[in-house]
Amino acid sequence: MKPRRMSDVARAVEGLFLGGDVEVTSVAIDSRDVVAGSLFVALPGERTDGGRFVPEAFANGAAGVLVRDGLDVDGPAVYVRSTSEALMMLARDERARSDARVIAVTGANGKTSTKDMTAAVCSARYRTHASKESFNNEVGLPVTILGAAPDAEIVVAEMGARHVGDVAILCGIARPDLAVVTNVGVAHLEVFGSWDRIVQASAEPVEALGPGGVAILNADDAVVAGYAERCAGRVVTFGVTPDADIRAEDVALDSDGRASFVLMFAGDRVPVTLAVPGEHMVSNALAATAAGVTCGVALAACADALSRAAVSPWRMETFTTPDGVRIVNDAYNANPESMAAALRAARWMAGDGHLIAVLGAMAELGPIASREHERIGELAARIRVDRLIAVGASARPIATAGVREGVERDNVASYDDPDQALDDVRRSARPGDLVLFKGSRVMGLERLAEALR
Repeated sequence: MKPRRMSDVARAVEGLFLGGDVEVTSVAIDSRDVVAGSLFVALPGERTDGGRFVPEAFANGAAGVLVRDGLDVDGPAVYVRSTSEALMMLARDERARSDARVIAVTGANGKTSTKDMTAAVCSARYRTHASKESFNNEVGLPVTILGAAPDAEIVVAEMGARHVGDVAILCGIARPDLAVVTNVGVAHLEVFGSWDRIVQASAEPVEALGPGGVAILNADDAVVAGYAERCAGRVVTFGVTPDADIRAEDVALDSDGRASFVLMFAGDRVPVTLAVPGEHMVSNALAATAAGVTCGVALAACADALSRAAVSPWRMETFTTPDGVRIVNDAYNANPESMAAALRAARWMAGDGHLIAVLGAMAELGPIASREHERIGELAARIRVDRLIAVGASARPIATAGVREGVERDNVASYDDPDQALDDVRRSARPGDLVLFKGSRVMGLERLAEALR
């Protein structure tokens, strides 16, 4: 964030400014994150109101606060009707003052890993700022824009959607120069209401680009590739298909599940080995490379960055317990496509060894929920999961289908209580076994994985 006076904050958010016209140099939405010079934005919450923490914010060094009308504040403050709306207005104004290029990363699966890899690639040449973790909504996106250093040259902003129009709003704030669409899937079908609405919403970042913008599209996804017709600017494609602009050849996995391949662009060929396990990470790496080379990063520099790029926690995160059990914690979130990808990656990593899959419910699938959970159980049987543990009432069809398709009944369990699943793993896992934890965010299965460290 470029430093600005409180009077300028008031102008940007159309608020009432009272108190000293001090300078603010950063934005915080959690009073615990406040540092000297911060503007604390007191957002409303489900369980509490940020206005309660204004005294703590000032005590921690806040220079000023942005609060709702009517709150009694002892210090420099800007008053508005809605602090949530004001946060978005402030970010929109900050974007208008910035010369940085903004790369929007969207899609059903792989957004956060692609965002992390894109940031790593762009950092090879440019001062780059990226969204924290999965900060991708109407709060996270403004925080990302406002969190960029004044001299940032590239901002990589993840954008998520739960309704038609969500990403269009975020694009109105961030005004991306590049828009990456990783894929289109059935995640959040219950909320969107139909496949057609998902397809419509997924096109919004492409439609938001102007004539000078660049759409980075997945050539291996027919729906995403079709968005090229909606782009007013240039289109760059990525994938394993031969006609993709940035593509991978000779993909192979090592014993740890890490992908090696030849990265190809404009006649150049560079070998690369990813630092993160899973063949599905190849597509994310190609998307990141497409964004990088479009911004002027050399292909060899992209490959070098990808070989060292880490991703956010709970995405194919691996460790070995003191008892010698290998853990794959991919429990940040789940939908049918990402669940299948994680299962296949775990089976490869387990090799001929014992694979235990702890699979939680996949949320917000609506009318297709039961069948999609059954499909996961069928896949678990097909790839030879040795012990299948379903967690949550909605996940029971995973266990049912697993038994029906050939997993021995004694090696299948279904629990409503996650702690019972953890006890099961502790009883059944042996040194050398591999245990995958995967489920939707609401299941909190990362807690089980961390309990085994």
